[in-house]
Amino acid sequence: MKKAKLNFKLFFSTMILTFLFSGSALSQDGKIVLTNKVFKQVIKKDKQGKTTYEYIEPGTALPGDVMMYVISFENIGTDPAEGIVINDPVPNNSKYRVGSAAGKNTKITFSIDGGNVFGDPDELVVKDKDGKEWKAKPESYTHIRWIYNKPLAPGEKAEVSFKTKIKGNE
Repeated sequence: MKKAKLNFKLFFSTMILTFLFSGSALSQDGKIVLTNKVFKQVIKKDKQGKTTYEYIEPGTALPGDVMMYVISFENIGTDPAEGIVINDPVPNNSKYRVGSAAGKNTKITFSIDGGNVFGDPDELVVKDKDGKEWKAKPESYTHIRWIYNKPLAPGEKAEVSFKTKIKGNE
């Protein structure tokens, strides 16, 4: 049991480090700095039975845990930044949570092929070796792309986010 717990902690630490250094942003103008954070969802019930969700820094994470990833971006340049595009992978051993990708003033698209081609969920099609096609499911998403659709003024910050569920307890 200790060995399995230790291996999972190693996996989780690797997953977080991969996430922290894997996001990318492109901008035609300005200088953009990214900050990545990961949080673990904790479900709490009050005395009246009302459920609330809190997001805490994860000490450990186990299969079945819901994780929220937040990518903040700031224009540290002296000119407005336009054409900002943020691409981020869905962490390995995780499934994207349907409808969880968010970002004010963004167009959100997804990839199922490792980040080469992005599209709206209804446009993503999986094809097997026999040529049979079907609509891609959210658990097939490998990357998420946010296109920020307004200029980001010097010193201005914005953020995008998404949630996953760690695979293993299905």
